[in-house]
Parts: sequence; structure tokens; C-alpha cells
Amino acid sequence: MGAVVTEKSKVAIEGKENERKNRLLQILTYEVVDGKPIYYRGYRDVLAGKKTPEEVMGASFFHARLVARIISWLDRMVGDRYVVSGGELGYFVGEGWRNLDVAVFRYKDVKDKLRSKSYIDVPPVLVIEVDTHGDVENEMAYIADKIEALLRSGVEKVVWIFTDSEKILIAERGKDWVIKGWDKDIDLIEGVKLNVENLLKRP
Repeated sequence: MGAVVTEKSKVAIEGKENERKNRLLQILTYEVVDGKPIYYRGYRDVLAGKKTPEEVMGASFFHARLVARIISWLDRMVGDRYVVSGGELGYFVGEGWRNLDVAVFRYKDVKDKLRSKSYIDVPPVLVIEVDTHGDVENEMAYIADKIEALLRSGVEKVVWIFTDSEKILIAERGKDWVIKGWDKDIDLIEGVKLNVENLLKRP
């Protein structure tokens, strides 16, 4: 009888552990691509109990500061015809969704969604990404795939900022992709130019 109870207890414990793991994996999902999840970098440490979800999901101070500065600056520069959003905005793409650090929409395209509490399905005119938080085997392949998916979905331009190398990749529909240093002026939209180095010098 005792062995039966022990076996039942073991099954119950395993069931609770699987339930805990599934809950964590849901929380730790960074993006969903073609129906398959991409998890935050470091998610295995969370599953092993070495870190909390917040430790791997949170951005560094520099990343958060750079994204916030770009959003604030862009919001002033593009005027009322555009809406600037960001902070890992969920954007439906194909059979899944992607996170966007900074997204610029035409106001007329999203005016009926400004109070929406769900992910958005309207393609932005411009997307700006800073590094990546995804746990992927080949980071450059992931970046290229994400850019191509965004452009196919209707995004007109993707600008990807790499903080370690201080380089910027500019991808635009129908044009060759270009890499520049972040001390160079980057054309964003309607004559608005981004210079990351100058932006970071501001107090």
C-alpha cells in the first residue's frame, strides 16, 4: 500500500513540476515564429532555478536608456502624422508575433487602435531594433530572418542597432541592405536623420 502511495506522490510531483515548467516557458516566450516559440536568452537558468524570469527578461540600463531616448526624440521629430511606440511592442506576423523595440506608424493607420490592449496587426512604416534578447543558435541568421519577415509583412524600413560593435544595419524594401557606423547620420523617415552617437551625448 505504501508503495502505491509513494508512486502516486511521485506522479503528482512530476505533474506539478511539468505544470510549473510550462507556466515558466509561457512567461519566458520572447517571440513566436511560424508557430514555434523563441525564448529569452538565459531561460534555461530560470527553469533550473538559478535565476528569476525578471533577471533574463529585463533589459540592461544602457539598452533601456537608448530605446527610451530614441522613442522620445522620434516622437518630437515626426509630428502628428505618425505614432511612435515601443518597449517590445507585440506585432502579429504570419503564424506568430515579433517584439519591436521602436515602431513608427502612420496615424491614419492606427487611429482606431490607440487604446488597444492587445498586440497590433498593422505594419509600422519604420522599425528600430537594438540588439536582441532571444535565445537563438545563430544570431545573424535570426536577425536576417526577422528583418525579412518584417519587410514582407509591409514594414518599409528596418534599422537594427548593434551596441557592441557600434554599427547599424539599414534594411529597406527593394534596396540593398547597408551597414554604417552609429556616428553616421541614418535616414529614417521624411528627412528625419538619426545619429546614435550624438543622441547619446545629450544629457
